[in-house]
Amino acid sequence: MRECLDCGVLMVPAFEKRIQAYIDKANVNTRKLNLYPVSLMEDGCPSNISSLPMQCQDAYPDLSVLTNLSQRLQRFDVILLPVSRDSLVWTRMLLQQTPLSLLRPVIALTKEIHPVAMYDLVCLGVADFAFAPDNIDELRIRLLMLLRHEQERQLFDGSTTPVLQDNAREAPRVPRSVTPVLETDACCRELVNQAHSYKEAKSRLVAQFEKAYITNALFKCGGNIAMAARVSNKHRRAFWALMQKHGIRAEQFKDML
Repeated sequence: MRECLDCGVLMVPAFEKRIQAYIDKANVNTRKLNLYPVSLMEDGCPSNISSLPMQCQDAYPDLSVLTNLSQRLQRFDVILLPVSRDSLVWTRMLLQQTPLSLLRPVIALTKEIHPVAMYDLVCLGVADFAFAPDNIDELRIRLLMLLRHEQERQLFDGSTTPVLQDNAREAPRVPRSVTPVLETDACCRELVNQAHSYKEAKSRLVAQFEKAYITNALFKCGGNIAMAARVSNKHRRAFWALMQKHGIRAEQFKDML
């Protein structure tokens, strides 16, 4: 498994200084993630801004920018796309115009996007979200899990070069009846490396699982707590207690089906 991941961070116009400060801080705090700024204002950008909304035409590059940069972006393991309320319209249009099959997995970095908008971005091809991008250790774990899932998907599709393997040897075929699972091994190694005790590491891992499971159950059921509890095979009161424990509100997932 890769010890260090290379991440291309898209320098969204009007936010370059803030993004560069984030990159500098992240690179100082860890040697296991290398963050590289990727300018969007080079090589053919902006060239045709007539298709952009008026509020985006002055600040943002042409919607073909990622397609133009696709070969350059192949050098990274993942692509980090900062998203804010101000850049959301442009981000949606950018993803609509970009064949994401040309790119490495795209992960959105955000702290302020509504769940409905997140669902929209997922439908447009975003592979995952990082809601606490300043927590570099958690970000790396999420990236490892995502890349492991991508590796499993490639194995299902018959690819011969998994994402996380350094050596380009052919990987064993995985039976199609096998369901991919969370990469708990990578998470545990990270927690051990951070010098957490067994009890604390277990508590953190269980908490992350609970929050992710409850969130996804509510997402699938459009915020209906009774339905989410039923499909989770949990008593509604126990399901509600987990929501309260992790500060999850059902209202965030209403009208998302």
